[in-house]
Amino acid sequence: MHHARIRPAVIADAPGIARVHWDSHQTTYVEPGRVARDRVEAWTMSDRVARWTANLAIANDVYPAPEGFHRMAIWVAVVDGGGGGDRDGGDGQVVGWANTSAGRDPDGPRDLELEGLYVLDANHGTGVGQALLDVAIGDRPAYLWALADNPRAHAFYRRNGFVADGTEKVDPFWEITEVRFVR
Repeated sequence: MHHARIRPAVIADAPGIARVHWDSHQTTYVEPGRVARDRVEAWTMSDRVARWTANLAIANDVYPAPEGFHRMAIWVAVVDGGGGGDRDGGDGQVVGWANTSAGRDPDGPRDLELEGLYVLDANHGTGVGQALLDVAIGDRPAYLWALADNPRAHAFYRRNGFVADGTEKVDPFWEITEVRFVR
C-alpha cells in the first residue's frame, strides 16, 4: 500500500474521481441493499466523467459556474502507479476525493459544507479519509450530510468533532434518508 498524497484536483482527475464515485456507490449503496443497482448505474460513468470535468473546470477557474452548477474546492488522494507522469497534472491513481463549497442549502448552519468525501473500500482504514478531511476543512466549522444508515461514516465524523443535529432529509434522486452533522 503506497502512501497517498493529497493535492488539489485538476481537470485530468475527472475520470479517476468518477471511478471512485462509481465504486463507492457500489460498495456503500448497492451491495448493502440501500439503493437499487439500476438507480445507481443509471448515472453512467460517462455522465459522471462529464459532470466532474465541469466541476473541476469551475474549481480551477476555467470559467465561472453556469446555471445549475456551483463552485467547489476539490481535493484528491493519489497513490503513485507505475509509469505515467504528471504531464497533465493528473499523476497517480485517485483512491479518494473530497469536495467543499459555501453550501448547497440556503439555510445552511455553517458557511462551509463538506459535500463529499469518498475513499475506495480497499483504502479504508489507511488514514486517507482523515488526510482528505484535514486538507479540505482543517479544523474549521462546517456541516455535512451523511447517509442515515452509515455507522462507519458517522463514527468517523464524530471522531472529528461533528455532531448530528437532528436534521434529516430524503434525497429524491437516491431515495435515501440523510442526516446532518455540524461542527
